[in-house]
This record gives sequence, structure tokens and C-alpha cells, in this order.
Amino acid sequence: MHYYYLIAGLTEYPFDIESVAAGNGVRVDVPQVKAQIIDELTPADRRAVELLYTYYDIRNIVGYVRGTRLPFNELGNLSREEVAFLVDRQAADATAAGEAEEEVTERLERLAVPREVRQAVDRFKGYGEMQDGELVPLSAEDLERELLTGFYRACGANGFSVAGAMIGGAAVPEYLRRWAEYDRTVRNIVAAYRARQLGVATELREGMIVEADAEVREALVGGQAADFGMKDRFPYTEELLQVLETADFVERERKMDLLRAEMADDLAEQDYFGIGRVMNYLIRLNILHRWAALDPAQGRESFRELVADLADPDRIATSVGEASASAESV
Repeated sequence: MHYYYLIAGLTEYPFDIESVAAGNGVRVDVPQVKAQIIDELTPADRRAVELLYTYYDIRNIVGYVRGTRLPFNELGNLSREEVAFLVDRQAADATAAGEAEEEVTERLERLAVPREVRQAVDRFKGYGEMQDGELVPLSAEDLERELLTGFYRACGANGFSVAGAMIGGAAVPEYLRRWAEYDRTVRNIVAAYRARQLGVATELREGMIVEADAEVREALVGGQAADFGMKDRFPYTEELLQVLETADFVERERKMDLLRAEMADDLAEQDYFGIGRVMNYLIRLNILHRWAALDPAQGRESFRELVADLADPDRIATSVGEASASAESV
């Protein structure tokens, strides 16, 4: 499906992170722009965009479960109330809560949550699949990794793809599949780099990496190569490692988001008038939204404090996710 008129009519905003973070740039109501764009898409592409934004729902779910100080991210598909309902309510709880089980089930099914992500929440709530006659629990510490694993699987990212990844009966767009693959790789390299830098124990590194390929996982967790063996697998490895060597926290995050914008642009070259170009546009706006959300007077310092949590080895395994492993990624 081509969106010639939609793409031609998209407002081009200056991609100036510094100005936006300082409060001097153009302010964009990204949730409103997202809603307007979604209304112009086919049902299949609408679901694909919702899947793209599931990343922010994951952040909000993790924040709700952990009770972190991170603000609720309004870019997600789910409202605060829907996140709480997803985490706290299950159909089996309905009778005790005085609700009709069928109604709870229907409300849960109506939420814009991929099956693979919902399964991780179910495991955390004690409704997981049985293995050898026993329920396999999922701890709060492991929840984020499993939610992300579900997200990448739903997107059909390499290493997690199921045969013909589908959403609502339609194949996942190639752009989204490749973007999810890039996002996962960036996240893994960032986690591996910081774990090596801080001397994190191998068993903790295992929980920080979201990777299905055994060979790649081994290289990321315990490999000795400076590039974690990723140079020939990921075209932006050298650029990413250069970004990670930046000493200043805020400057490093700015460079990271510039690299993400570059990756998004490169992927859209093959689908300039299709859903890939639409997603590329939204990803760039998402990055600007991240920086615009910082208070102009205190944002930079608050951001430094947040990212500085990564310097504490005792918190590294959870902090990589909490501070996003430079992760306003999607």
C-alpha cells in the first residue's frame, strides 16, 4: 500500500535535538500526530503502527510493576488505567472482585497488546504455561526482558521470527521487522558494553541480553572481541561503539538518538511512499518527543541523574532497562 498523499502532506519538523531539549525548538504533539496518521492507514498498517508503539507500553508496564520514578510515557497505546488493568486484572480474578469473568476477558482482549507480550504479563501474574506439571514463574526482575522478547517475536525480528510473523492476519511490514532487529541489536551491544565496562558477573550479563541466536548470545555475554563479534553482523557497530565511548551522559544520548534517526532513514529508502516511510517519520518524532519532555530548566540535569544510575554495578542489570539502555529506541 502506498500513501502518496499522506506522506506528501506530512509536516517536516527540524530535527534539532539540542534546541528541543533547551525548550527552543518546535513543540510537536506527537500523540496527536500519531492518532491523525493512524486514521489514514489501512487496518493492517494501523495494527503495525500500534505494534511499533508497544515498545512504550512495555516501558510503562515495567515502570508500573517496579514503581519507578520514571514518568508515564504517553506515546504508548495503553492509558495509565489500561496498564494497571492489564497488570492487576485477570479473568480468573473476576469473581472475587465482583466482576463478570466474560467482561474482564473481553476488556483484556480489546487492549492493543500483542499476544506475545500479554503472555509475559500472564506469566508474571501467575497464569503462565505449565511445564512438567508446574507453573513457570516470572519475577519482576525478569519481566522486562520477557516483554521485550515477546515484542521482538511479534515483530518477527531475526532470531525471534516465527514462520511468517503476522498481526491481525497480515504479515508484519518489512520495515518494522528490520527496525525491531536493529533495535534489539543496539540494546544488546549497549548492555554488553556497559556490563564489560563495569565488570558485571556473567550470570547477570545473561539476564541483560535479549538474543535467541546462541552464537551471537555467547559473543555478547562472554566474548572478548572489542566489537563483541558484531561488526560483520550489524552495519552500525563501529558508529555505535564510538557513541558509547562518549564520556558525557547527555551528549552520548544525543549521539545515540542521531544514530537511531540515521538507521530509521536508511531503512525507509526502500519503502519511501509505503508504511516504512510513515514509521520512519514517526520514529524521528518519537526521538524529538523524548527530548521535548525534559523540563527546559532542569531537564538536562535530571537526565544526567537518571542515566548516572548506570554507574552503580549493583543496579546495572535492572538499570539498563530502566534507563532504557539508551532506549527511547522506537
